[in-house]
Amino acid sequence: MKQALIRLAALSLVFALSVGFVGCSNNGGDTSGSTSQSGSTSTSGSTTELVDIPYSKGLNEQGLWDGITMSDFVTLGEYKDLTVPVDEVTPTEEELEAQRQSLVQSFGEQTKITDRAVEDGDIVNIDYVGSVDGVEFSGGNSQGAGSRVIAGSQEFIDDFLTQIIGHMPGETIDVVVTFPDDYRDSTDAEGNTMVLAGKEAVFKTTINYIYGDMVYPEFNDEFVSKNLSETYGWNTVEEANSEMSKSMMDYSKYQYLVDHLLETCTVSEIPQSMLDILLEQEEANLTNVAVSNGMDVNTMLSFYGYESLDAFREDFAENAGDQIKLQMIYQMIAEQENLLGTEDQLKEQLGTSFDTAMETYGSPYMYRQMLLSNVTNFLMDNNTVG
Repeated sequence: MKQALIRLAALSLVFALSVGFVGCSNNGGDTSGSTSQSGSTSTSGSTTELVDIPYSKGLNEQGLWDGITMSDFVTLGEYKDLTVPVDEVTPTEEELEAQRQSLVQSFGEQTKITDRAVEDGDIVNIDYVGSVDGVEFSGGNSQGAGSRVIAGSQEFIDDFLTQIIGHMPGETIDVVVTFPDDYRDSTDAEGNTMVLAGKEAVFKTTINYIYGDMVYPEFNDEFVSKNLSETYGWNTVEEANSEMSKSMMDYSKYQYLVDHLLETCTVSEIPQSMLDILLEQEEANLTNVAVSNGMDVNTMLSFYGYESLDAFREDFAENAGDQIKLQMIYQMIAEQENLLGTEDQLKEQLGTSFDTAMETYGSPYMYRQMLLSNVTNFLMDNNTVG
């Protein structure tokens, strides 16, 4: 669990290392690349407000690490004119089938069972209209929209959902329940207060159907043309298989090259100043994720097995090494091959989002992302599969 969070945290620091350039969100910020509603960059385990993320901290205007000479730390190995073994990047039929199935998941339809009685534990669609002493009350009517419930569960008051067991879809029955003594008041159609606490209520309930299994379409030419043409440009299974295979090969090739860089390039050490800044960014990011989910960062980290933010810091420093080394190697390649990002490239990639991105993240950070993207594309273009 801890390792999963560390990997996610570290990967968030180098998110542009995937093939192609990654777009930006619109979290407001200043020219130093911070975004916040609190105006603070400090973090602690008990922070309950959004904090600034200093995206551009430690970078110069070209997107290079300021004051760090990468050649003092990085010795490049072979990184171009390599032949990636075809058998290591070619997807298997099982992998392709998994991709096909993931595409049809969004188009599944749940069957509706109407030819048997409701059983305990069934997921059932019902409609109901509730009344007390013959008067309907606000909040006691499903308005014909259908409510998804579990037969026999305690989702509704009293034994409401136990009483539907044994009845057939299409039946309308009276479900009689008693509201708890502390139940809140409601109103009638005219807005008059109705006391529900301790009162007996009758819910005229229609059992619409029982939810059955999901049924998924067959991945054939008709499915591809109907559902995937607009998004992917595919019209046949052959086209879909070809493009999916190519994308999977590209991804595997990229992963192979990343592993090769980490194996053949030497990074003598990670500069402490670089590690400190990346950790500061990640702490701020984790804090904002926690706050956005209504908790402090220590509480969120506890779900991943960390006793405190300090424990996460120690684990991050120990386990994020490869991702940070990869950043250093990428910068060294960029300097060697003249792959620094340009304003024209950024404008082409970002389009109308250019000004917002520069304001949100700061120009150093955006040039950094362009540099990382350029190196990724360089590696993909200058190494072959064979």
